[in-house]
Amino acid sequence: MEEMDAAINAASSPAVKIWMNWMLVIFLSSIIFVWRHKTAWAVLVTLLLSLPLAIYIFEITQSVPLIGLAHIGLWLPLAIFLIITEFKSKAAQLKTPYGIYIVLLLITIAISLFFDIRDAVLILFEMT
Repeated sequence: MEEMDAAINAASSPAVKIWMNWMLVIFLSSIIFVWRHKTAWAVLVTLLLSLPLAIYIFEITQSVPLIGLAHIGLWLPLAIFLIITEFKSKAAQLKTPYGIYIVLLLITIAISLFFDIRDAVLILFEMT
């Protein structure tokens, strides 16, 4: 884990480090809502699964950009699940604190997935 942290710190700009901290905060914020919203449990479990998967991917590949594969594999299904369960016929609830949280989380996931997919594609083209 220390080796991965060192590699991430070496490969990341200050802006990326701030972004990674934001992602951790937004995912951990699900703890606030787990007692009232089952979907918040899905967010928390996804975070808890993505961290060891990211470590595993790094251990195998020694590639910081490929850590994003953990996000693609876990966060993309989570985003689809949240869109289906939280947006379908619940538009009025989007103005609640939990609704605002879900919108912020989905925006965060979308931005992260954009860069994770971009990194994966770039690495794939480097390999060919």
